[in-house]
Amino acid sequence: MKKILNFYFPCIEDGGLEKNVFSLVNSLAEKKYKINFFTYIDNTKSKKLRNKFFFNKKINVITSSFLPGVESRYLKYFFCFSRLFFSCLITKGVIISFQGNILPIIAAQITGKKIIIRCNTAPSKYINNNFKKLFFKYFYSLSDLILVTSNDFKKEIQKYFQLKSYVHRQTLDIEQIKKESKLKCKFDFFKKFKGLKIINIGRLTYQKDQMTLLRAFEKLIKNRQAKLLLIGNGEDQKDLQKFIDKKKMYKLVKIIPYVKNPFKYVKISDVKVLSSRYEGNPNILLETACLKKLIISSDSKVGPREILQSGKGGFLFKVGGVNKLYYLLRNLNINSKNIRKKINTSYDYVIKNYQKDISISFIKLIKNIL
Repeated sequence: MKKILNFYFPCIEDGGLEKNVFSLVNSLAEKKYKINFFTYIDNTKSKKLRNKFFFNKKINVITSSFLPGVESRYLKYFFCFSRLFFSCLITKGVIISFQGNILPIIAAQITGKKIIIRCNTAPSKYINNNFKKLFFKYFYSLSDLILVTSNDFKKEIQKYFQLKSYVHRQTLDIEQIKKESKLKCKFDFFKKFKGLKIINIGRLTYQKDQMTLLRAFEKLIKNRQAKLLLIGNGEDQKDLQKFIDKKKMYKLVKIIPYVKNPFKYVKISDVKVLSSRYEGNPNILLETACLKKLIISSDSKVGPREILQSGKGGFLFKVGGVNKLYYLLRNLNINSKNIRKKINTSYDYVIKNYQKDISISFIKLIKNIL
């Protein structure tokens, strides 16, 4: 009899992590695993959630709606923890945590369940004192398996916690990405434009730091023709739009909401810029590489540096480096041999290291800890 898999994922947003998790759970459900998916969302929205993310109807989505409209991530973690904890008291199964790993680890310890955790943020971004280092090291050591998304990430887990971790890369359906990229854009911001076409895709948040890109773009348009398209939602949108309006760049910069198929917009652009302060292993860079488009990314240590092969597969600039980003964009010759070489390098890396169905390797990991 196959085990019950209890996925703990309290906070659902429109990001790459969500895409990976939903792809995994749907694939596991198709292979006849019983899935309990613990998340925080109002019960009134649970049907919409299922229709948007879960094509397999056998997935048991367990939502928390004690206080509808809760915005705090930590309250969402706690509410989902309480549902997970009581469920584990009366049922068998493995806990698989993709967010807020400390509470699920506590649940696993009390209920005697095996637990797999996935780390999404590099320790260098949140370990700034010895207390935090010892705290996370202790709890992470209680897990049965730690998953990370890249070799650089694995090195950080070893460096900060002296713990072993396993690189389990996210799913990437390369052929589907290529197929979706050929669909027509309803909004073609770059239509008939002959200058440099720049795109940024991601949540509009502090982490993604689109303001650095906007400041570099402000300098860029004084020296060459360029347009910038931002795709995403988030709490920084008002501030970003205010800056665009203040600098009178509204004809050259557009912000549009998150779209299910961003690949068709990547296809009509020249260069993808990622300006994040920190990352895990950003999906959008992998997807951009699939479409053979140039990538310029902040060097946030974990993720971009490995995908871009330390600059061989694209350009890297220091986090927050407005001047360096401006310089790269100003001097960019998109049709040069050097650029084609970089694009091909990142494409080859993705083809070699990523696959469509990661559930098979995930099942092996589950069996190894049982």
